[in-house]
Amino acid sequence: MKINHRIALRHDEPFWREIDRLGLDYERGDPNNVLHFAISVLNVTEDQPEWPEVQRLVAKYGLGSHSVSSCFTKAELDAAEWLELSALGHHGYPQPEDDYHPATYDESDYCPICGMGGVQNAPFRLRAEPRALHSQFVQLNWIFDEFFIRHEVREGLRGADITGIDSLAPVLHKKARPSEQVAQMVVKTTLRPALDPTGLQPVTCKPQNEEWHSGQQLRPAELEGRPYCGRVKYHSMRKGSFRFDRNAFAGAPDVVKSHEWFGSGGSAHRLVIVSQRFRQTVVTAKWRGVSFEPIELFG
Repeated sequence: MKINHRIALRHDEPFWREIDRLGLDYERGDPNNVLHFAISVLNVTEDQPEWPEVQRLVAKYGLGSHSVSSCFTKAELDAAEWLELSALGHHGYPQPEDDYHPATYDESDYCPICGMGGVQNAPFRLRAEPRALHSQFVQLNWIFDEFFIRHEVREGLRGADITGIDSLAPVLHKKARPSEQVAQMVVKTTLRPALDPTGLQPVTCKPQNEEWHSGQQLRPAELEGRPYCGRVKYHSMRKGSFRFDRNAFAGAPDVVKSHEWFGSGGSAHRLVIVSQRFRQTVVTAKWRGVSFEPIELFG
Protein backbone atom coordinates (compact mmCIF):
# COMPACT_ATOMS: atom_id res chain seq x y z
CA MET A 1 0.00 0.00 0.00
CA LYS A 2 1.13 3.51 -0.81
CA ILE A 3 -0.25 6.77 0.58
CA ASN A 4 -0.92 9.34 -2.16
CA HIS A 5 -1.36 13.07 -1.68
CA ARG A 6 -3.23 14.96 -4.39
CA ILE A 7 -2.68 18.70 -4.31
CA ALA A 8 -4.75 20.86 -6.67
CA LEU A 9 -4.61 24.66 -6.74
CA ARG A 10 -4.19 27.59 -9.10
CA HIS A 11 -0.98 27.51 -11.08
CA ASP A 12 -0.16 31.12 -10.20
CA GLU A 13 0.34 30.15 -6.53
CA PRO A 14 3.98 30.39 -5.32
CA PHE A 15 3.77 26.74 -4.16
CA TRP A 16 4.33 25.62 -7.77
CA ARG A 17 7.58 27.58 -8.18
CA GLU A 18 9.03 25.59 -5.30
CA ILE A 19 7.69 22.33 -6.75
CA ASP A 20 9.38 23.20 -10.04
CA ARG A 21 12.69 23.56 -8.20
CA LEU A 22 12.22 20.04 -6.82
CA GLY A 23 11.89 18.73 -10.38
CA LEU A 24 8.60 16.89 -9.69
CA ASP A 25 6.34 16.15 -12.63
CA TYR A 26 2.74 17.32 -12.28
CA GLU A 27 -0.29 18.24 -14.37
CA ARG A 28 0.07 21.91 -15.27
CA GLY A 29 -3.04 24.03 -15.54
CA ASP A 30 -3.95 25.59 -18.86
CA PRO A 31 -3.62 29.39 -18.47
CA ASN A 32 -6.22 29.82 -21.23
CA ASN A 33 -8.84 27.92 -19.26
CA VAL A 34 -10.49 30.88 -17.55
CA LEU A 35 -13.32 28.74 -16.17
CA HIS A 36 -11.02 26.61 -13.99
CA PHE A 37 -8.43 29.32 -13.22
CA ALA A 38 -5.53 27.21 -14.55
CA ILE A 39 -5.63 24.56 -11.82
CA SER A 40 -2.47 22.45 -11.53
CA VAL A 41 -2.45 19.02 -9.89
CA LEU A 42 0.38 17.17 -8.12
CA ASN A 43 0.18 13.53 -7.04
CA VAL A 44 2.99 12.45 -4.73
CA THR A 45 3.29 9.32 -2.58
CA GLU A 46 4.90 9.23 0.84
CA ASP A 47 7.56 6.74 -0.29
CA GLN A 48 8.99 9.22 -2.83
CA PRO A 49 12.25 10.86 -1.72
CA GLU A 50 10.76 14.32 -2.40
CA TRP A 51 7.83 13.78 -0.02
CA PRO A 52 9.45 15.29 3.15
CA GLU A 53 10.11 18.53 1.28
CA VAL A 54 6.63 18.53 -0.27
CA GLN A 55 5.20 17.93 3.21
CA ARG A 56 7.11 20.99 4.46
CA LEU A 57 5.70 23.07 1.60
CA VAL A 58 2.17 21.82 2.28
CA ALA A 59 2.51 23.11 5.85
CA LYS A 60 4.20 26.34 4.73
CA TYR A 61 1.37 27.24 2.35
CA GLY A 62 -1.45 25.92 4.51
CA LEU A 63 -2.60 23.14 2.18
CA GLY A 64 -3.74 20.76 4.91
CA SER A 65 -7.13 20.19 3.24
CA HIS A 66 -5.64 18.46 0.20
CA SER A 67 -6.78 14.96 -0.77
CA VAL A 68 -5.15 11.88 0.78
CA SER A 69 -5.82 8.37 -0.53
CA SER A 70 -4.40 4.87 -0.33
CA CYS A 71 -3.10 2.92 -3.35
CA PHE A 72 -3.32 -0.84 -2.87
CA THR A 73 -1.43 -3.57 -4.70
CA LYS A 74 -3.19 -6.32 -6.64
CA ALA A 75 -2.09 -8.82 -4.01
CA GLU A 76 -3.70 -6.72 -1.27
CA LEU A 77 -6.92 -6.44 -3.27
CA ASP A 78 -6.96 -10.16 -4.05
CA ALA A 79 -6.50 -11.04 -0.37
CA ALA A 80 -9.39 -8.94 0.91
CA GLU A 81 -12.63 -10.71 1.87
CA TRP A 82 -14.62 -7.47 1.63
CA LEU A 83 -13.93 -4.25 -0.25
CA GLU A 84 -15.28 -0.72 -0.47
CA LEU A 85 -16.79 0.02 -3.90
CA SER A 86 -16.19 3.53 -5.28
CA ALA A 87 -16.94 5.30 -8.55
CA LEU A 88 -14.11 6.51 -10.76
CA GLY A 89 -16.15 9.45 -12.01
CA HIS A 90 -19.49 11.23 -11.71
CA HIS A 91 -21.86 11.96 -14.56
CA GLY A 92 -24.82 14.32 -14.37
CA TYR A 93 -27.02 15.33 -11.47
CA PRO A 94 -30.22 13.93 -9.96
CA GLN A 95 -33.33 15.73 -11.15
CA PRO A 96 -34.93 18.10 -10.45
CA GLU A 97 -31.61 19.57 -9.32
CA ASP A 98 -33.09 22.06 -6.85
CA ASP A 99 -35.60 19.62 -5.39
CA TYR A 100 -34.37 16.08 -6.08
CA HIS A 101 -34.20 14.95 -2.46
CA PRO A 102 -37.91 15.12 -1.53
CA ALA A 103 -38.73 13.70 -4.96
CA THR A 104 -36.53 10.63 -4.34
CA TYR A 105 -36.35 10.06 -0.59
CA ASP A 106 -38.61 9.57 2.40
CA GLU A 107 -37.45 12.44 4.61
CA SER A 108 -39.15 11.31 7.84
CA ASP A 109 -35.74 10.76 9.49
CA TYR A 110 -33.73 13.09 7.22
CA CYS A 111 -31.67 15.97 8.58
CA PRO A 112 -31.16 18.75 5.99
CA ILE A 113 -28.28 20.19 8.00
CA CYS A 114 -25.96 17.14 7.95
CA GLY A 115 -27.60 15.10 5.15
CA MET A 116 -28.12 11.90 7.16
CA GLY A 117 -31.25 9.79 7.37
CA GLY A 118 -32.95 9.87 3.96
CA VAL A 119 -34.48 6.59 2.71
CA GLN A 120 -35.06 6.20 -1.02
CA ASN A 121 -38.71 5.66 -1.90
CA ALA A 122 -38.87 6.56 -5.60
CA PRO A 123 -36.69 6.05 -8.72
CA PHE A 124 -33.96 8.57 -9.38
CA ARG A 125 -34.68 10.98 -12.20
CA LEU A 126 -31.96 11.69 -14.78
CA ARG A 127 -31.63 14.63 -17.14
CA ALA A 128 -30.67 12.28 -19.99
CA GLU A 129 -29.17 8.87 -20.67
CA PRO A 130 -25.63 8.71 -19.18
CA ARG A 131 -22.97 9.75 -21.68
CA ALA A 132 -20.14 7.70 -20.18
CA LEU A 133 -20.49 5.05 -22.86
CA HIS A 134 -17.23 3.28 -21.96
CA SER A 135 -18.21 2.89 -18.27
CA GLN A 136 -20.39 -0.03 -17.27
CA PHE A 137 -20.88 1.49 -13.79
CA VAL A 138 -22.06 5.11 -13.54
CA GLN A 139 -22.58 7.35 -10.53
CA LEU A 140 -24.31 10.71 -10.27
CA ASN A 141 -22.84 13.78 -8.63
CA TRP A 142 -23.97 14.27 -4.99
CA ILE A 143 -25.15 10.64 -4.62
CA PHE A 144 -22.10 8.64 -3.53
CA ASP A 145 -23.76 5.41 -2.34
CA GLU A 146 -25.81 4.52 -5.41
CA PHE A 147 -24.55 3.00 -8.66
CA PHE A 148 -26.21 2.71 -12.04
CA ILE A 149 -25.28 -0.27 -14.17
CA ARG A 150 -25.60 -1.03 -17.84
CA HIS A 151 -27.63 -4.04 -18.89
CA GLU A 152 -24.57 -6.25 -19.49
CA VAL A 153 -23.57 -5.74 -15.86
CA ARG A 154 -27.08 -6.44 -14.58
CA GLU A 155 -27.23 -9.70 -16.53
CA GLY A 156 -23.63 -10.59 -15.64
CA LEU A 157 -24.24 -10.13 -11.92
CA ARG A 158 -27.40 -12.23 -12.16
CA GLY A 159 -25.50 -14.93 -14.01
CA ALA A 160 -22.83 -14.96 -11.28
CA ASP A 161 -25.54 -15.28 -8.59
CA ILE A 162 -24.39 -12.10 -6.86
CA THR A 163 -26.65 -11.60 -3.85
CA GLY A 164 -27.96 -8.57 -2.00
CA ILE A 165 -28.97 -6.40 -4.95
CA ASP A 166 -32.01 -5.63 -7.03
CA SER A 167 -32.45 -3.33 -10.02
CA LEU A 168 -34.66 -0.29 -10.55
CA ALA A 169 -34.90 1.77 -13.73
CA PRO A 170 -34.30 5.50 -13.23
CA VAL A 171 -36.65 7.90 -15.02
CA LEU A 172 -35.63 10.36 -17.71
CA HIS A 173 -36.96 13.51 -16.10
CA LYS A 174 -38.41 15.53 -18.98
CA LYS A 175 -39.47 12.53 -21.05
CA ALA A 176 -41.09 10.83 -18.03
CA ARG A 177 -40.06 7.36 -19.18
CA PRO A 178 -37.65 4.75 -17.81
CA SER A 179 -34.03 4.76 -18.91
CA GLU A 180 -33.26 2.27 -21.66
CA GLN A 181 -29.53 2.15 -20.94
CA VAL A 182 -28.98 1.86 -17.18
CA ALA A 183 -30.63 0.50 -14.04
CA GLN A 184 -29.94 1.42 -10.44
CA MET A 185 -28.11 -1.30 -8.51
CA VAL A 186 -30.31 -1.27 -5.41
CA VAL A 187 -28.49 -2.49 -2.29
CA LYS A 188 -30.99 -4.27 -0.06
CA THR A 189 -28.98 -4.88 3.14
CA THR A 190 -27.52 -2.47 5.69
CA LEU A 191 -25.02 -3.82 8.21
CA ARG A 192 -25.42 -3.42 11.94
CA PRO A 193 -23.03 -0.89 13.58
CA ALA A 194 -19.55 -2.30 12.95
CA LEU A 195 -17.09 0.50 12.14
CA ASP A 196 -13.96 1.07 14.21
CA PRO A 197 -13.76 4.91 14.15
CA THR A 198 -10.20 5.06 15.50
CA GLY A 199 -8.24 7.64 13.53
CA LEU A 200 -11.27 8.92 11.60
CA GLN A 201 -12.43 12.54 11.75
CA PRO A 202 -15.94 12.65 13.25
CA VAL A 203 -18.46 15.28 12.20
CA THR A 204 -21.27 15.82 14.70
CA CYS A 205 -24.48 17.55 13.69
CA LYS A 206 -24.37 20.25 16.36
CA PRO A 207 -23.44 23.94 16.69
CA GLN A 208 -19.73 24.72 16.29
CA ASN A 209 -18.86 21.12 15.49
CA GLU A 210 -15.53 19.60 14.43
CA GLU A 211 -15.72 21.17 10.96
CA TRP A 212 -16.56 24.58 12.37
CA HIS A 213 -13.25 24.59 14.20
CA SER A 214 -11.44 23.95 10.90
CA GLY A 215 -13.13 26.94 9.31
CA GLN A 216 -15.91 25.11 7.49
CA GLN A 217 -19.53 26.18 7.84
CA LEU A 218 -22.01 23.44 8.73
CA ARG A 219 -25.34 25.31 8.76
CA PRO A 220 -26.30 27.09 5.51
CA ALA A 221 -28.14 30.37 6.00
CA GLU A 222 -31.37 28.95 4.54
CA LEU A 223 -31.49 26.36 7.33
CA GLU A 224 -31.49 28.85 10.20
CA GLY A 225 -34.02 27.76 12.79
CA ARG A 226 -33.81 24.05 11.88
CA PRO A 227 -32.78 21.77 14.77
CA TYR A 228 -29.49 19.88 14.73
CA CYS A 229 -30.00 16.10 14.87
CA GLY A 230 -26.90 15.28 16.95
CA ARG A 231 -25.86 12.30 14.82
CA VAL A 232 -22.25 11.58 13.89
CA LYS A 233 -20.72 10.85 10.50
CA TYR A 234 -17.05 10.58 9.47
CA HIS A 235 -14.76 12.04 6.86
CA SER A 236 -13.92 9.52 4.15
CA MET A 237 -10.35 10.75 3.71
CA ARG A 238 -7.89 8.60 5.63
CA LYS A 239 -4.72 6.55 5.36
CA GLY A 240 -5.21 2.83 4.95
CA SER A 241 -8.41 0.80 5.07
CA PHE A 242 -11.64 1.26 6.96
CA ARG A 243 -11.87 -1.27 9.82
CA PHE A 244 -15.08 -3.23 10.44
CA ASP A 245 -16.08 -5.92 12.90
CA ARG A 246 -15.86 -9.27 11.09
CA ASN A 247 -18.94 -10.58 12.90
CA ALA A 248 -21.17 -8.02 11.15
CA PHE A 249 -20.55 -9.81 7.84
CA ALA A 250 -21.63 -13.26 9.06
CA GLY A 251 -24.30 -14.46 6.64
CA ALA A 252 -24.20 -11.18 4.69
CA PRO A 253 -24.97 -11.11 0.94
CA ASP A 254 -22.36 -10.05 -1.63
CA VAL A 255 -23.32 -6.36 -1.52
CA VAL A 256 -24.19 -4.36 1.59
CA LYS A 257 -24.15 -0.80 2.90
CA SER A 258 -22.51 0.36 6.11
CA HIS A 259 -24.68 1.38 9.03
CA GLU A 260 -22.41 4.41 9.49
CA TRP A 261 -22.56 7.60 7.44
CA PHE A 262 -19.68 9.50 5.85
CA GLY A 263 -19.25 12.97 4.38
CA SER A 264 -18.81 16.62 5.29
CA GLY A 265 -21.00 19.70 5.51
CA GLY A 266 -24.52 18.88 4.34
CA SER A 267 -23.46 15.80 2.35
CA ALA A 268 -23.76 12.28 3.76
CA HIS A 269 -23.64 8.78 2.34
CA ARG A 270 -23.08 5.20 3.43
CA LEU A 271 -20.27 2.98 2.17
CA VAL A 272 -21.12 0.33 -0.41
CA ILE A 273 -19.17 -2.81 0.58
CA VAL A 274 -18.84 -5.84 -1.71
CA SER A 275 -17.47 -9.37 -1.43
CA GLN A 276 -14.35 -10.61 -3.18
CA ARG A 277 -16.69 -12.67 -5.36
CA PHE A 278 -18.33 -9.47 -6.58
CA ARG A 279 -14.91 -7.94 -7.32
CA GLN A 280 -13.72 -11.00 -9.22
CA THR A 281 -16.88 -10.91 -11.34
CA VAL A 282 -16.19 -7.27 -12.25
CA VAL A 283 -12.48 -7.82 -12.89
CA THR A 284 -13.02 -10.92 -15.03
CA ALA A 285 -15.63 -9.15 -17.15
CA LYS A 286 -13.37 -6.05 -17.43
CA TRP A 287 -16.22 -3.72 -16.53
CA ARG A 288 -15.20 -0.11 -16.06
CA GLY A 289 -16.24 2.76 -13.85
CA VAL A 290 -15.45 1.54 -10.33
CA SER A 291 -12.50 0.93 -8.04
CA PHE A 292 -12.02 -1.22 -4.94
CA GLU A 293 -10.28 -0.71 -1.61
CA PRO A 294 -9.83 -3.50 0.97
CA ILE A 295 -11.87 -3.47 4.16
CA GLU A 296 -9.81 -4.50 7.18
CA LEU A 297 -11.65 -6.92 9.46
CA PHE A 298 -11.17 -7.33 13.21
CA GLY A 299 -12.70 -9.54 15.86
